[in-house]
Amino acid sequence: MTTGAPTRGKRAYRSPGPGPAKGRTPRTVSVSPTDAGAISKSLRLRRNGANGANVDDVYEQIWSAIIDNSLPPETRLVEERLCEIFGLGRTRLRQVLQRLAHERVVTLMPNRGAMVSKPSIREAREVFAARRVLEAGTVAGFIESASRADCKRIHDHVAREQAVWRQSDRRASLKLSGEFHLIIAEIAGNQILMDMLRDLVSRSSLIIAVYQKPGAPCCPPDEHRELALALERREPRAPGLMAQHLDQVLADLRLEEQSGKSVDLRSVFSNGRRAL
Repeated sequence: MTTGAPTRGKRAYRSPGPGPAKGRTPRTVSVSPTDAGAISKSLRLRRNGANGANVDDVYEQIWSAIIDNSLPPETRLVEERLCEIFGLGRTRLRQVLQRLAHERVVTLMPNRGAMVSKPSIREAREVFAARRVLEAGTVAGFIESASRADCKRIHDHVAREQAVWRQSDRRASLKLSGEFHLIIAEIAGNQILMDMLRDLVSRSSLIIAVYQKPGAPCCPPDEHRELALALERREPRAPGLMAQHLDQVLADLRLEEQSGKSVDLRSVFSNGRRAL
């Protein structure tokens, strides 16, 4: 590298650090386009994995595999294997696992690593009982504060749910189903309820993935459409509809102990390229 005026074909970079002393010309460092590309790549690899894998993308891939039951409960999430698959260092992979553990879909075990959480039947019943109480409050808050634009947002979301339902996209259906309930809470405007419900919805998604009867809907979009109409019309029956809806989702689950099965992590993630 040279100092002074940049030569042709090179880009000038101002040297980092403290500014120049009074009366001095700022020092520049000339870097060729090739060197600049190498610097950019180095910075990108420091943020992501060695193969360019993004931490958020790895989180989404593992979360999706858990929710669609490709990674069943009690599957060991071997750090060394996942680092190889996604090209992440252990520090960044552990950030992903800690995030999943915060959402209760992964359990971190001291000196034993991580595994996919297994919600008990009792936990399943308690989660939906808690949601029944909380969502009566979010529905009431929605009715009190929702604007016309908020109601349109709910209807647009239900339309997206119906579209993925027709496509038999179970993973997308489950994701959008949970978001429907969170949107209602967001519009209701109570951040405490929103935070509590976000945790419960995440746990509900895992419960549904584990205990759902084969072929059963994760959260029927027709019921969401009926709820959306009742919310828009500010109908007094809306809280009751929400409670009935949650009761029906729970009733559709097969709350029986499920036998575990061995899973090969590499086959699940197809060398880190699982479709999202």
